[in-house]
Amino acid sequence: PAEPCENPRDIDALSPEEILGAAEEADIVDETDGRPLAEKLREAMGSGTMLLIDAIDDEPYVSSQMGPMLALRDQCAGGIRLAARALGTTDATVLVYRHISDSEVAIPGKYPAQRQMEEELAERYSGKGSWLLCGACAMIHLYRAAVEGRPQTTTFVTVAGNCVGFPRNVEAPLGTPVLELLKLCGLTERPTRVILGGPLTGTATEDLRNEKVELSTTAVLAIRDDKHEYSYTCIGCGRCTAVCPQGLNPMRILQELRRGNRRAVEELGIEDCTQCTCCSYICPSRQSVAGEILLYRQKMKGGEEP
Repeated sequence: PAEPCENPRDIDALSPEEILGAAEEADIVDETDGRPLAEKLREAMGSGTMLLIDAIDDEPYVSSQMGPMLALRDQCAGGIRLAARALGTTDATVLVYRHISDSEVAIPGKYPAQRQMEEELAERYSGKGSWLLCGACAMIHLYRAAVEGRPQTTTFVTVAGNCVGFPRNVEAPLGTPVLELLKLCGLTERPTRVILGGPLTGTATEDLRNEKVELSTTAVLAIRDDKHEYSYTCIGCGRCTAVCPQGLNPMRILQELRRGNRRAVEELGIEDCTQCTCCSYICPSRQSVAGEILLYRQKMKGGEEP
């Protein structure tokens, strides 16, 4: 981390315009949606909009919002005060897991949190006016920009996976080779795949030397898969159906996909799938339900025979 500023500005003396100007000059990007923080704050400036801070990581292994929020709580709190002043509100809430009481406890990922959270927020705060959701890490960078004059040159990355010897959250300079992060945390064995981002929505990479940390790199996960773990078949437990937010029957859809029964697949509502991946996550047989649905839809879109 960079050294603290020698002459920090008084957090309580900054005007809303100064706060927005600092966020703009620092090029702060909100990790919740990839939008410039200054743009989000300016749109709601002076509206009294309720400020909600997302510290809920929504995928397994990943804790790159919760971890920094706990480790740098003073900076995060300072950023929240600044953002609230820009919005013209005193109503701010940090969203965390319900049973967090010990900041030394490693926080596991939980999925699907983001989509459910937004739906619950819309319902919970519908009678209390509008609200703005910002990331906990964006608040840390806002504090540094406004008080210390520091641009956002780093991002918070979870380095984890069953091949990583010392999983942790790392504040990595932008442009850091992914391989350097894995060296820092140590590999216990050679991974069969390395994923950038969460295990459900991230992308696999093989070019570890040339792959660089970007603002959107929330995690670097080194995974070693046992081929025998993926030899199971569907056991018909129905869990995928129970968690599907669209009310679909993913188990039936998967069965008909594998039979090549296009008509049945369409009748089962495959086009209504939102690719939330709840079915794949909950499946005890490790079936890539959402993956096969996505592949089918891509082939259909391209005019290929599935």
